[in-house]
Amino acid sequence: MVRFLVLAFALFILASCSPQSSRIDGPYLLDITDIPEDAMVCYELPKGDCIGRIEQTVFTVGSNEDYIVAARHPHKFEDTTLDRSRTEYFYLIRALDGPLVDPDVTVRGPFSRADFERERQRLDLPAFSHEIASLN
Repeated sequence: MVRFLVLAFALFILASCSPQSSRIDGPYLLDITDIPEDAMVCYELPKGDCIGRIEQTVFTVGSNEDYIVAARHPHKFEDTTLDRSRTEYFYLIRALDGPLVDPDVTVRGPFSRADFERERQRLDLPAFSHEIASLN
């Protein structure tokens, strides 16, 4: 009985450390592996693996039937702090994407804010609708 309780407690602790993610739309997730600074847009495969599309640190996303949009503060693993003064903007063309497609084919960016706003007007890109407030 004691072993069972210890095992149950250990499984509970491990489950609480599992990756966090939220569905953007369809197979696209805003995936957080360990900490919010890991946030990225990925394409979820049927067995649950997720293939990166827009790398960390994504802090806001939006979608419609044609596009996924994202903004990020570029961040590398070795950086000790997140530089919120730099923001890059991206969009992903859903019609070109799939599980075996290279992200270079489907993802456009990084753009400056001004260039992204021009693309938004030209393509009728969706608004940002989900934000990780602690990263903005």
